[in-house]
Amino acid sequence: MRQKIVIVIWMVLAGFPLFSQSLEEDIKRQNEAMEEAFEAGDMKKVASFYLDDAVLLSPGNEPVTGRKEIDAYWANTKDPVSWELEVIEVSADEKDIYQNQYYESLETKPPSWRNRGVKIEADDQAIVYQLGRSTLTSRWQGKENTSVVSFILVWKYTDEGYRIIVDTYSW
Repeated sequence: MRQKIVIVIWMVLAGFPLFSQSLEEDIKRQNEAMEEAFEAGDMKKVASFYLDDAVLLSPGNEPVTGRKEIDAYWANTKDPVSWELEVIEVSADEKDIYQNQYYESLETKPPSWRNRGVKIEADDQAIVYQLGRSTLTSRWQGKENTSVVSFILVWKYTDEGYRIIVDTYSW
């Protein structure tokens, strides 16, 4: 036991990112749980990953805000088939998202929540930023439709674990 403690202390002093690896794993698990809920057709559960005061932004559309609108947004998804959430970057530092090569290469960036007047008020340690790519397939009128978007999720740590406060995406 003593040897393990010494190794962990040495790793922290040597600059190994123990916290960020665990953080990324936590966010990946949340993404996987969202995928599973979607594929099970449980849109209410998908919506439950969002905080009650969350905001969902997409180019050219009005913001989807609050529990009622977010529940309705996800309830509108009929006949889900599959959902893959690719985790590109997870960081407690927002700058890492915008300096990521994938983000820089996007022709159309996800809308800025700041430009829409959304303020994130939380202890810095409670906020995590995720850059990713979503491939969502559902059936509509008997035909499979696939939507591929790039996204930024802003996660806030709560008593229930990480939940989404901002979801912004672009095609």
